[in-house]
Amino acid sequence: MVILELGEFTRVEGNGKAEVIIENGEVKEARVKIVEGPRFFELLTLGRYYWDVPDLEARICAICYLAHSFASVLGIENAFGVKVPEEIQLLRELGLIGEILESHSLHLYLLVAPDLFGYPDAIRMASKHGEIVREGLALKAFGNYIREVIGGREIHGINVKPGGFGRYPTEDELEKIDKSCDALLRFAKRAVNIFATQEVFGAVPEYHVATDGYLYGEKLIASDGERFDYFEHIEEKSLPYSFAKQSHYKGSVFMTGALSRLMVKSDRLTPIAKELFEQHKEKLSRGYVSLNNLAQAIELVYSLERAKEIVSTLLDHGIKGENVPIEPKEGEGIGYVEAPRGVLIHHYRIDENGNITYSNIITPTALNHALMELSLYEEARKQYGTVDENFLKHKLEETVRAFDPCISCSVHFVRL
Repeated sequence: MVILELGEFTRVEGNGKAEVIIENGEVKEARVKIVEGPRFFELLTLGRYYWDVPDLEARICAICYLAHSFASVLGIENAFGVKVPEEIQLLRELGLIGEILESHSLHLYLLVAPDLFGYPDAIRMASKHGEIVREGLALKAFGNYIREVIGGREIHGINVKPGGFGRYPTEDELEKIDKSCDALLRFAKRAVNIFATQEVFGAVPEYHVATDGYLYGEKLIASDGERFDYFEHIEEKSLPYSFAKQSHYKGSVFMTGALSRLMVKSDRLTPIAKELFEQHKEKLSRGYVSLNNLAQAIELVYSLERAKEIVSTLLDHGIKGENVPIEPKEGEGIGYVEAPRGVLIHHYRIDENGNITYSNIITPTALNHALMELSLYEEARKQYGTVDENFLKHKLEETVRAFDPCISCSVHFVRL
């Protein structure tokens, strides 16, 4: 037996490794080993007053802190039966759009683009393709500006509250967002052209899973037409070699993320993004995980268009800035949000005093874990024996990168 070891993944968030097991010259198994130390965010919320929980959950991740904050708030509001007005819904959506812009730009321009252009990193790539790197940084900075406006800070903000916000944006801030959307749109269109050239690799999932709204919703939906709560069809299990759980949908390997959103919700895309989707639909429909990169590029266009729509609506109506009052009571609620890399779930039970008694967090990287392993297996089986070991290892890392994994998010309390 031969074990092909991939050391610490490079150009991904967090600490992960992989190994491919080969017997008699045949690839038998691939394991993605999430080795980052256990984190106990579910346990840290137990016994805490509901009001403090979204601020705590924002510390799970610096890249997608708003997704965690909003998933937490939605879970709490659903437990209390609270509904917020359109203004708050639109501002939450705007914050998630800022996060997509910030995260997708980081992933595409700084982590994936070096593979396309043949460089080991974005710094050396910038020596020949500085304009592309600068465009990516401009998109990322704009996404961070939106996050600061909505979340209070670029990283680990504390402005997202059950029932509303601590502070509401000003008209000047919204107008600045509006103008920047127009200025940056050509960069996002160019990104689509760049990532449309990438070859396909990895596995093809049997199903795609997403929220029933484009960036958050009341239920999950799947490519087989099912609309459901996660515990009805998604089974989690622990693995002896990973500090993250692994999930299956109806017993099958599935995908969540930008590609899944396009596959099940393309009818909700904005005009230019829809046009680009139709242009590349045939390629995207092939379903290989590498196409997640192209899907993210199309979502950059969507995000700029949708942000402009939201800002125009808010400016037309004027910002009222009124939070919905909340009365704590016993209840149970789930928050479903689309983090940049896919479905994020926060599930709480709360007692009559407003304290958390049960907490479960499921992240996109944990949901994609089984497909990661299948993708490495498929790619190794295709390449092993035909290329040298260094090339194979690079290809396997490139396959992991296509998922845009957020490994730190995926590591929580696990019973083995």
